[in-house]
Amino acid sequence: MFLKNKNKTSGMGVDIGTKTIRFVEISQNKNEFILDNYGEVNLDLACRDFFRSFDKNNLNPDIENISKSIKALMIEADVNSKRVSFSLPDFSTFFTTIEIPPMSEKEIEGAVGFEARKYIPLPLDEVVLDWQFMNDSSKKETNKILVMAVSKKVVSQYKEIAKRSEMELVSLEAEALSLKRSLMNGNNQENACLVEIGYQSTNVSIVKNGYMIMSSTFDIAGKDITDAISQGFNVTTEEAEKAKRKYGILENEEISLVEAISPILQSIFERIKQVIANSEKKEDIVISKIIFSGGTSLMPGMINSFKDFFDRTGKKIEIENGKPFQNIKYSPLLEQKMEEINANYAIALGEALRKFD
Repeated sequence: MFLKNKNKTSGMGVDIGTKTIRFVEISQNKNEFILDNYGEVNLDLACRDFFRSFDKNNLNPDIENISKSIKALMIEADVNSKRVSFSLPDFSTFFTTIEIPPMSEKEIEGAVGFEARKYIPLPLDEVVLDWQFMNDSSKKETNKILVMAVSKKVVSQYKEIAKRSEMELVSLEAEALSLKRSLMNGNNQENACLVEIGYQSTNVSIVKNGYMIMSSTFDIAGKDITDAISQGFNVTTEEAEKAKRKYGILENEEISLVEAISPILQSIFERIKQVIANSEKKEDIVISKIIFSGGTSLMPGMINSFKDFFDRTGKKIEIENGKPFQNIKYSPLLEQKMEEINANYAIALGEALRKFD
């Protein structure tokens, strides 16, 4: 987390995606978390050229339009809290790992800065550093540290978005950490691969014994599936999106998208398999589960397609859609929507939960 505040009375997380802004507001009653509010605004509707302002290399968000959209969303949803946690897209965050001997937390701060300069491709005076343990520091002679760096320019942009939205920004952290917090559901013993397939990119993170040990992002995701359908069937992007959500990877008499979609999915499968293989070899572990999130994970036939792929490789691994809200109390009226909410609001929920760590 790149900004810190210890007020724990309530939590609100905002996920600023390439096409959609989502928020989750939760509160705590004794040991029970309660979903107070949630909502979203589609960026394509808010501003026709919105997503063009997101440069994958420079992360140049349209501050004015994002701020207006968040402010309007908060008013429409009648949000109570003004204190907010934002997620950062992982492609804007640099991850590296270091090893240091046992020392106090204050000493670790200095050691992280000293070691990080060896790996981070930017001058340290241009970035904000954050770190967390990758192992139980009380039981190891050597501490493994996951170091995250984000440019001060990006931090400044998100501060400005919060200010113009009339919100108080109390935390800012990488999406991977938000997903780990919401998708693992307090399970600190499992070795898992977390996969979030968004519109612009796919994030793959590895969790070992409850600790995040690596995270990587690649630029093959929902947009590529939509484009393949659009080009293969000579339809608009909007029509392709609707077909993707309705038919997915399933064979049916009305229309089959399998031939158009399969090459994209194969590329995503191969990337995920490689990340898992590299992590298992480096860390001497076995990944027992892949947990999916993101709207693309709801595409009909998606999970079974992944299962078939790993079955063919001989890799025995459990594959499931994440259920980040399974330990959150919510209105029974939302039950029919929970599959969609679980897939799309995992990052925002993780940011809301950050207030209660």
